[in-house]
Amino acid sequence: MEKKQFENDNFVLYAPDSLKHIFRDLESILYDSLDKYKELFDVDSFRKVEIHYFDNKEDFREFVYKLKGDDSLPKYSVGTSSCGVISAYINSSIKEGDPIFNKRVHLASHELFHIMYHELVIFGKKREYLTWFDEGCAQFFSGEKEYELNEGFSEWFNKVKSETKVVPKLNNLSHGLGFKTDNYNGYDLSLLAVKNIYDVLGYDELKDLLNEGNAYEYGYGILEDAFLFYDMEFGNRKK
Repeated sequence: MEKKQFENDNFVLYAPDSLKHIFRDLESILYDSLDKYKELFDVDSFRKVEIHYFDNKEDFREFVYKLKGDDSLPKYSVGTSSCGVISAYINSSIKEGDPIFNKRVHLASHELFHIMYHELVIFGKKREYLTWFDEGCAQFFSGEKEYELNEGFSEWFNKVKSETKVVPKLNNLSHGLGFKTDNYNGYDLSLLAVKNIYDVLGYDELKDLLNEGNAYEYGYGILEDAFLFYDMEFGNRKK
């Protein structure tokens, strides 16, 4: 049963007790993320954000339908920032040490990035929206991919490369059936593209791309560049 688990000046969480192992450290994670995002978007403060976690998928979907006033939610969706509210379904059987555990722990941080990016940049500054850049940055900065982006990066990169049978045009991707297919995973490719921008150009340039909406040109060719860049780094070049 969903109930209020914590509330402070910046966040309020409603969730069932069955998910306590997931949100145990959420308050401190969100404070760290909020500080990071405020620096990214050059703001001193942000509005209070409401968070709703569910351990039943149907309850989650019904909540989002009511919130949005329609039932336009992809079947694969387990988390959303619709209407500026963070809502998510989390399987209570997930245990610490499971591959997906860290992603669920940082789910609210991921969605908080979407909310701030949309409100402060896309709508606030009227910048062009690119799904791949939004999703790539949300994964990159939220902490959910900490292992994959650091000590596990070589293994993760080779996995992504082997699973990418078709390299899509990033700028054409949008949420729906075409974002994650049997030929590629749009989430992984978006993260790879953002990491490559960061590794090649640095934090300041990535921050500028976020705030000025200049990432469109990188949607053409960034994946091919990234595959070549990391193949060379890991000595994967063909003889």
